[in-house]
Amino acid sequence: MDIFHPERFQGRLKRRSYFEGWYFKQVSADASAAWSFIPGISFGPDGRGEAFVQAIDGSTGTTEWYPYPVEAFSAARGRFEVRVGDSVFSLAGIRARLGAGPTRIEADLAFDSPVPYPATLLSPGIMGPYSWVPFMECRHGLVSMDHGVSGEVRARGGVARMDGGRGYIEKDWGSSMPSSWIWSQTNSFPSRGDSFMLSVARIPWLGSSFTGFLCVLRAGGRLRRFASYTGHRLERVEVGERDVRIRIAGRGQELSFEARRERAGFLAAPVRGVMSRRIAESIDARVRVSLTEGGATIWSGESSRAGLELVGESAELNAHKLPG
Repeated sequence: MDIFHPERFQGRLKRRSYFEGWYFKQVSADASAAWSFIPGISFGPDGRGEAFVQAIDGSTGTTEWYPYPVEAFSAARGRFEVRVGDSVFSLAGIRARLGAGPTRIEADLAFDSPVPYPATLLSPGIMGPYSWVPFMECRHGLVSMDHGVSGEVRARGGVARMDGGRGYIEKDWGSSMPSSWIWSQTNSFPSRGDSFMLSVARIPWLGSSFTGFLCVLRAGGRLRRFASYTGHRLERVEVGERDVRIRIAGRGQELSFEARRERAGFLAAPVRGVMSRRIAESIDARVRVSLTEGGATIWSGESSRAGLELVGESAELNAHKLPG
């Protein structure tokens, strides 16, 4: 069943008010370069669709949008492999051939030792039991929390060498992204293999809505989950123009997260399947994460190559405004 494989294409029978996109983030070994690629497909309420690839250069904040006809998109059956035009994206790597002239980007990247999110009957993916709810507006999948990267990205006359770098893959699919959300991710910690992802969003639910959250920390080879369905709670959310602070507590644990956005580029996001919304994303944000159990700090880490999105009205997330 594909519900236990969220990385695979979920939308074979969808042709109206639907989108599906995969997010590939790569950071070089010395953290001097960071690139993200987002292949996907979308259909509006009228059935008109397009395929696309978006690219983000984390060193400059530059973004590029590459549209394609629907026919240029294909996805393998029984495994994770997506093709858009001449570009191929999979758990094995990326071969990208995008655009022409000044916007031409080429990438040849190989991945090794991916760390998937574990699937169980009650929790087929990062959304836990909500994975089984049929009417969710947007679904989230965590494909690889961490993997090795080798190869290079060629753009604007320059070459970014990625040998020895780290990679991450996730995805979203559904009809629309939430009205407001906070998202951050990094696996560029000093300790190789440590990885962190956090999402706080306003979730439509049976004619109303609630603030839900997903958070995963992989540290020292151990995976820890913090979510609306794990017995944890949002203790505090504070948001400013470029900064965010979040505290999650429960089950004798407290997780603290602080982030500051640096350069940001603009990406397209879906509204009823149409990629008409513009959002700002940074992939060189600075973050600090710490976890305490029983009042003692058992893990902490800092990263200067994190992804960060602060989208919509933060008041919807029960957030307090940071001073300044």
